Amino acid sequence: MKILTWNLERLQKKRNETILKIIESHHADILILTETSSKINPGKSYQSIETETLEGDYDGIAYKLGENRTTIWTKYPIKRQMETFDKHTTVCAQLETESWQLTVYGTIIGVFGGKGDRFISDFEKQIKDFEKLEGNICIAGDFNIMLSGFAYPSHQARNQLNDIIQKLDLNCPTSKLENNVGHILLSNNFINNRKMELSIWNQDKKLSDHIGICLSIE
Repeated sequence: MKILTWNLERLQKKRNETILKIIESHHADILILTETSSKINPGKSYQSIETETLEGDYDGIAYKLGENRTTIWTKYPIKRQMETFDKHTTVCAQLETESWQLTVYGTIIGVFGGKGDRFISDFEKQIKDFEKLEGNICIAGDFNIMLSGFAYPSHQARNQLNDIIQKLDLNCPTSKLENNVGHILLSNNFINNRKMELSIWNQDKKLSDHIGICLSIE
């Protein structure tokens, strides 16, 4: 299984084709894309579930036609959509994989970054969402929290995330990537001591201001 996440930093026409080619090259089974758009479509082998399309100046941001904050693309059947606290930012679906059901929660924590009241509010409400998830879970997207290196946005936010990882018995294979705010969290029961390998790209931040991450689980 391959799980990919990438914040695309709101699309520009000149980047779309390059971004799509990179995404397609990883042949991921599950994609969690943030700050994305209906113009990024990996093809007919995927189903999708996404947050509400953004219009006009929602949240004071001049969104372009077709933009949305989070989309889950999957090659696995979507059994049902789960309710989240914010239909414009977070999305959750229960998938049927080869051997397990997996609940995937796609997110941006703090749409204006890791500072300010909006981040604190988003994080508090999403923690409540996380605690409601049942069975094997995957939480992925733009957390706006670094778990290694500089403690962005704060040691408190880092500690809060580490606490929820421990409380929900999750594994964070992206935790040792320095200066990285995008993460993939998975239930330890789902991983079950299987081999995991990360691949990353866009380290120069030319295509977006986030690196892309793909997790392979054997």
